[in-house]
Amino acid sequence: MQASAAAVLASCRLRRGLELTLGAVAARTGPRAVWGEDLLHGMELAVALQNVRGGINGRRVRLVALDNESQDEQAPALAARMIEREGALALFGELSSIANEKAAQAAQRRNVLFVAPGSAARDVSRVGDFIFRTALTDHEHAMAMARHIRLALQKRRAAIVYRRSSLLHVGMADAFAAGFRGNGGEMALRESYTDDTELVRLVSRVRQSGADVVYAPADSADAGRIAVAMRQGRVTAQLCGGDGWASAEVQRYAGDALAGVLYTDAFFARQGRPEVDVFLAAFRERYRAVPGTFAALGYDAMRWVIGVAQHIPGAQLDTRALRDALLNSHLSDGVANPFRVDARRSLQREINVLRYERGGGVELAGTMSP
Repeated sequence: MQASAAAVLASCRLRRGLELTLGAVAARTGPRAVWGEDLLHGMELAVALQNVRGGINGRRVRLVALDNESQDEQAPALAARMIEREGALALFGELSSIANEKAAQAAQRRNVLFVAPGSAARDVSRVGDFIFRTALTDHEHAMAMARHIRLALQKRRAAIVYRRSSLLHVGMADAFAAGFRGNGGEMALRESYTDDTELVRLVSRVRQSGADVVYAPADSADAGRIAVAMRQGRVTAQLCGGDGWASAEVQRYAGDALAGVLYTDAFFARQGRPEVDVFLAAFRERYRAVPGTFAALGYDAMRWVIGVAQHIPGAQLDTRALRDALLNSHLSDGVANPFRVDARRSLQREINVLRYERGGGVELAGTMSP
């Protein structure tokens, strides 16, 4: 028995020597599962393609994904398990900023690299010096939209409309207002509502304000209602919002009321860039599905870390060396737009500004940094 156990242990050590393990805290079940699987598939695809190319300096990349069942409180224990039992060189987070913060704290205490590829509610990198993010926050989406509206479209007077009970949308309203004013615009009106009745009543105030743009941070349940209310209330100002507007549910509800509406999203499949086309083809071949925004973000985050790791000599590759090498590094061919991370771990990345066309189509209106 002892000889058998020793043989198993030796086999495990040999395998570990030939492999390089990365870990992912994944939401594979529960309410975030649909988006969590999309994110994980993007990371899995990046790993699979890298292994076809020979892995990292001859070592096969192994991605270990543990399901937190969309429960934030499970994240730190899973992170610790991947570090201590699996020997993960680096960890990747899921969609929830709260789950990512908890997992990042566990990684930081162990001086292990953690990358948040898709969460947008908070800047998870503030947890500590081993923590990175590769997705723009919701506030940065709002700032980028403000800059596009003011600088690219030359709009001068803005109104903001949002649901009063949503702290996220209150924060996005604040960020848009700051960005719009900071670029020479003025606020004509800021109004909140609690229900559809209040929304209909405030439309006339929006129309009378003289605003030439209306910013409406909203989720998919509210975005279509806002578009319909504004069009029925004869508001002709440019209507715009965040990625909550990127939804088939919004399109079904609002129909042609969406024509001309602008919104931000990290990924747009029809950019015509070769790297995007390669990603789309590879994803469809592997999963028989069309990738979403989270798949693109996961794919980019994983490719960035792997690409940097390749330039570290094998004997020197550990989590601290990888952390240091990621500083002042970039991904020049990101499918959800290129990005750079500076010496302070701050992310620099542009966001897509998309426009609904009549008939339900979507076109790229431009890209903008926060």
